[in-house]
Amino acid sequence: MLVNIKMNKMNTELKSSEDWNKLIQSGITILDPDGWDRKNFHYSWNEERISKKEFHNRLIRSTIQSSKLGMEIMDEWANS
Repeated sequence: MLVNIKMNKMNTELKSSEDWNKLIQSGITILDPDGWDRKNFHYSWNEERISKKEFHNRLIRSTIQSSKLGMEIMDEWANS
């Protein structure tokens, strides 16, 4: 039950990608933002409100650089 509540909150809380990125503090640098709207990147990153799950989906479609291993990042996300 607790897992379902946490997942529902993750999928319904909306923030800008910039806000999610600051909140998660994952040590990730996005090199090529394929998951975001390239034609209007400023809006897509700074203004559009998305769920944490959508942020994650966009992030995994992008080229990133990280000082951590993928599983470390996923564990942090699950606990944030």
